[in-house]
Amino acid sequence: MIADNAVIFKWSIYSLAAALCVALQGMFLHRIYIWGVIPFLYPLLAAIPATFEQPAGATGFALGLGIVCDLLLPEAFPCFYTLLFPLTGLTASLLSRLFPAGPLCSYVVSIMAFLFHGVFHCFILWSRGSDFIWKIGMYLTLREFVVTVPLLAPLVTVLFRALALRTHADEPRNW
Repeated sequence: MIADNAVIFKWSIYSLAAALCVALQGMFLHRIYIWGVIPFLYPLLAAIPATFEQPAGATGFALGLGIVCDLLLPEAFPCFYTLLFPLTGLTASLLSRLFPAGPLCSYVVSIMAFLFHGVFHCFILWSRGSDFIWKIGMYLTLREFVVTVPLLAPLVTVLFRALALRTHADEPRNW
């Protein structure tokens, strides 16, 4: 069990790393268009750090990230990321019990995160009466996945793995 100060330090470091990634998204990645979409880093930030943590902590971190994303990003549905990211973080943390946290687990949870994002977004637009939204929306999700995950998932994995190794130095690990 980590002492209270260490827990605060750990989540502060994770939050600073996520803020760095959010700044990278806002300053650079929003200007890059590949295959008609920009690399979309936010689902990775909800999923990949969760693979190194217990489900409760991962869900709390993803909830905080969802609140920040809802404040920063315009979306058709209020609280979209606040509802989506805790589910993503919890599922990623549980999946990391099946696959050891690392590159393979990062790709698996990235697939899951983008799938959750696409399905949830399409469902909301479909419920508002948009026709043919499933085919178009899932194709957009596929393009975002292909543009984002091969390049950015390994970088996010390396960043958060280094932080997890540093902050969990005195704990037994299952990853």
